Amino acid sequence: MTRWPAARAEELRLLLDRLRPRAGETLVDAPAGGGYLAAWLPPGVRYVAVEPAAPFFTHCPEGPGRTRLACAPTKIDLADGAADVVTSLAGLHHEPDVDAVLAELVRVLRPGGRLGVADVRLGSAPGRFLNVFVHAHSQLGHRGSFFDDSLADRLRGVGLREIALEPVPLRWRFPDADAMVSFVRLLFGVDRASDATVRAAIEDILGTEVPREGGIALRWELLVATGRKGG
Repeated sequence: MTRWPAARAEELRLLLDRLRPRAGETLVDAPAGGGYLAAWLPPGVRYVAVEPAAPFFTHCPEGPGRTRLACAPTKIDLADGAADVVTSLAGLHHEPDVDAVLAELVRVLRPGGRLGVADVRLGSAPGRFLNVFVHAHSQLGHRGSFFDDSLADRLRGVGLREIALEPVPLRWRFPDADAMVSFVRLLFGVDRASDATVRAAIEDILGTEVPREGGIALRWELLVATGRKGG
């Protein structure tokens, strides 16, 4: 993400385009990963990154309008109703207790506030790529618990209303195929496959295309859920 910060621009805008945070509002991002969402916020939106993993936490921004909290998303160090907007982008599929995380995300959201979750859909090509190819070709492995339409019921169960659920196709964009392969290898820790094997898996499982503006785009997809807190 440091070398190719715009590669996942479509993904990073997914929830922001739907939740539309405004100047003066506070957005909590949990788990935040490296806090990359902050760079895509409109001016004047206060950003709070919640990230328990030290390697990711160190990349989260800190300064005026930017706060980072080294705590688990099941126990966020914020008061009830502290946030106007809460986002969770592509990080919940590794959480052992997703329902506890969802309840905590809603707790820190003010009544009427907006919440958005985007993660890998069960049975999708990205899910197969991660749990089959990456799992077999990374010493870290990858066993994610992905989401289906039951996510809407889980969100209702923790107090969310006006829920919208949709699978959204998107693209990760790169200047060339070498950058694409390097990005995937670094992002997912693929250390047991050659570049040619990684490229073949991307083509066979995910697919690519050549954008009008040039370069190469990797096809991806996330299940997106949005809603408002009742009360």
